[in-house]
Amino acid sequence: MSDLVRLSFPAAFIISAVHLTAAELVCGYRRGWLSEHDVVTITLSSYGKGVEQSGPEKDLALLLSDELDRVPQLMGEIAESLKPEADSSPVWLFLALTWVYEHRADYLDPLEVVEMLFTDFDYPDEMQGIVRFIPPLPGAATGNRAIEGRWKDYLTRKAAEYADRP
Repeated sequence: MSDLVRLSFPAAFIISAVHLTAAELVCGYRRGWLSEHDVVTITLSSYGKGVEQSGPEKDLALLLSDELDRVPQLMGEIAESLKPEADSSPVWLFLALTWVYEHRADYLDPLEVVEMLFTDFDYPDEMQGIVRFIPPLPGAATGNRAIEGRWKDYLTRKAAEYADRP
């Protein structure tokens, strides 16, 4: 990924949107999308919901605020214990697109940010219809308003999909 768009996500946003797997948590931390404090908050939320966690994940969840310097080591332990897992990019794409959509008033051109995310996430097919320079499917409406409608529809579909995850 080229990282044209620099984002970071607060724990409350992540927790409200999706339950991250351990691999997704590691990915988000390593990419700089999550701070040490947010990693602890997210794992604590999962712990409180009774989600099964590894030893290092439990240790993360129970860290005190003055122990945040242990986060890199614990995230390394989690990463080492992971089996090869599916790509973590789809959940982060969903989160990035959700964040930008919810904060689009903060961006001069939110659809340009979508285009940069398209590049950052290696041109995912699932973004067809929400990138201005890719023609929509035949018969689909054109223009920025139509693109924003498809963007919202994409987020609604993905939110329902991720809501079903344990």
